Amino acid sequence: MTLSKLRATRLARDKNVMVTRFSVMFLACVAFSPSVGCSRGKATGLEEVPPQLSFQELRFRVYRGTELTAQGAAMQASFRRDTGDVEAERVAVRFPASGDRDEAWITARLGKGNLPDRRFTGEDGVRAEQAGEVVTTSEAHYLASDGLVRGEKPVEARSGKFTVRGPGFTLDPLTEKLTILGGAKAVTGAP
Repeated sequence: MTLSKLRATRLARDKNVMVTRFSVMFLACVAFSPSVGCSRGKATGLEEVPPQLSFQELRFRVYRGTELTAQGAAMQASFRRDTGDVEAERVAVRFPASGDRDEAWITARLGKGNLPDRRFTGEDGVRAEQAGEVVTTSEAHYLASDGLVRGEKPVEARSGKFTVRGPGFTLDPLTEKLTILGGAKAVTGAP
C-alpha cells in the first residue's frame, strides 16, 4: 500500500489513521518513510501528515537482530510520530523461551510509554506469568536504561501454595529475581 492510498484512508476530522490487523513492517514503513525509501515519487511540496496513528487489533513482534524477543497484541493502540509516545488498551505480550529461561506472559489493561526512550508502564491490572509463578500488581514501570521493572503499588507473587505480598517491588527480568520492597508477608497453604 502506498502512502497516497494510506492518506485516502485518513479520517478527515481528527486526522488519525484507523487500520485493522496492521503488520509492524508496514507500520515501520509508514512511520519512518523518509529513512526507508517508502515514497511515492517526486514531492509536490509540503504535505500534511497526521502526527498520530491509531490502530484496532494491533499485532506486533519485537526482534533483537534476527532473534524474536517478544510478540503480542493490543485491542487498541496509538503512536505519536512526533514524540514517539505509544498508548494501548488490553495489551498481552509473550516473551519466548530463551536458553534456560521459560516462556513468559505479561498482560495489562492499559499500557503507555515512549519508543525512543524505551520506557513503558502497564496500568490498571498488570499480570506476569512464568513457569507456574504469577505476579500481579496494579502498575509496573520498565526502563531500558537499567533493564528493571519497578512498582510502587502493592504486589502479590504466587507459586503453588506459596504467596508473598508487599507494598512495592523490583524485578530483574534477566536474572528472574523479584525483590519485594517495604516489608513482605509470606503465606503458605492453599491458594
